[in-house]
Amino acid sequence: MRRKALTILIVASILASTVPAAALTSNPEIQTITPDPSLQPGGVNELSFQVVNDGQGAEDETRDAHNVHIRPRDVGPIDVETEHLYVERLPDGTPADLSLKLNVPSNIDSGTYRIPLRLAYEYDSGAGTDVERQRTIYLPVRVDSGPRFDVVDTSSTATVNGQGTLEVTLRNVGDSAARDSTLTLSSSAPDVQLGSSQSSTRFVDTWEQGANRTFEFETTLGDSAAVGNYSLAAQIDFEKPSGTTGSTPSLTVPLRALPEMTFSVSDVDSSLRVGETGTLSGTVTNTGPKTAHSAVVTFPDPGPTVTPIETSVAVGSLDPGESAPFTFDVEVTSSGSAGPRQFDLGVDYRDDDGTSRESDSIPTRVEVGEQTPEFDVEAVNGTFSAGSGGEFRLTVTNTREEPVSDVSAKIYMDSPLSSSDDEAFIDELGPGESETIVFQLSAGGSATAKTYPVKMDFQYDEADGDTIISDTYQIPVDVTASTGGGLPIVPILVVVALVVVAGGVLYYRRQG
Repeated sequence: MRRKALTILIVASILASTVPAAALTSNPEIQTITPDPSLQPGGVNELSFQVVNDGQGAEDETRDAHNVHIRPRDVGPIDVETEHLYVERLPDGTPADLSLKLNVPSNIDSGTYRIPLRLAYEYDSGAGTDVERQRTIYLPVRVDSGPRFDVVDTSSTATVNGQGTLEVTLRNVGDSAARDSTLTLSSSAPDVQLGSSQSSTRFVDTWEQGANRTFEFETTLGDSAAVGNYSLAAQIDFEKPSGTTGSTPSLTVPLRALPEMTFSVSDVDSSLRVGETGTLSGTVTNTGPKTAHSAVVTFPDPGPTVTPIETSVAVGSLDPGESAPFTFDVEVTSSGSAGPRQFDLGVDYRDDDGTSRESDSIPTRVEVGEQTPEFDVEAVNGTFSAGSGGEFRLTVTNTREEPVSDVSAKIYMDSPLSSSDDEAFIDELGPGESETIVFQLSAGGSATAKTYPVKMDFQYDEADGDTIISDTYQIPVDVTASTGGGLPIVPILVVVALVVVAGGVLYYRRQG
């Protein structure tokens, strides 16, 4: 029996040595590979890494993993901004390139951290069915010591369609000083410029641990910019005390775009009249948001029939909400028309940087009155009896708001009225002043008792030296019937007739 059993064992051993062993296959084994696990505190880091399916052991082959879902989780102070990653197929030994966005606070302690990665995937069991698996693996990262930076404060005076200054204060919150640091601030918004381009740099030779640095940037906002917040990107390149160099992740710097400088016109009052020089007055208010330095209210050319005597009025600097009065002297020509008119006033000013700026137009509605006579003419004595004459006295009043001089007055009339002295002269008349002038006027004896017109006009000089011919005025003159004082016409005619008759009788008698 022993000899037989030994024979069987020897045969089995020979057979085992001559038949090759079957290949073995292992289930998926997913791991992470991080070429550079270093993180920079103070902003968002994009960390590149790989996942690889590589079984551990003596097996010859690892099954493919497919439909691999990766859901990262936060760890400690590190905020993982990437919520989900996906790999369709992960074969044996072939890595897949992935990345995570990690928000690393500036005050984080240096050291090594492990980011949890929750995996869910499937693989072929080898028996024709899929197997689902879930597990957690870890991605190691490292926070090195050295300078770190944080945005402490920002303020901006930039307005839409304007300029201003952006102040940015940063602090070195790391555990060492920085040398030869360069701050680069950039904008991705086309309506925001820093200086003359989309980016600007500042240099600091030594930036001690815990020290603040404030940087100023000239900022220009386009006319299509919107009021509100914009995000600028800042990055600091530096050298550590050890001599090695480093760069911060992108730091977010907020920029507040302020509204355009705006102004309003209230208490508007107008004495404008056709053919006269009047005033346009009102109150201008700085409705913000910044001080308007050396402000000037402007009155651009309103057209051919309206002429401002002065086109600008200085009102001084106006703080937000502050108001100031203004007055323009304005001439409206005789060819102008009465009624409502709209003028587009404006404000020229200097901003906080001393740059000249111009506001949008301020529509201002005023009423232009009908043309009024230059003079008010009233007869002192306007009644004459038929067949009589005498002084025709008139009171002339200057109704304008400016003086007139060298006033020549002339009267015109038709029969039965006549004049032997139809001109008069006034040296000067101030606004509202009156003076009486005298003409000689006669009414014919055959004049019918009624009212007759006497026409009159003036030639005068305005305050600016222009010589003006006035419109024609009409003054009523009343002619009444004769009231006696001459020879009685009817009795005379009777006497004449009797004399003629008597003479005839006497003649005939002498002839007989």
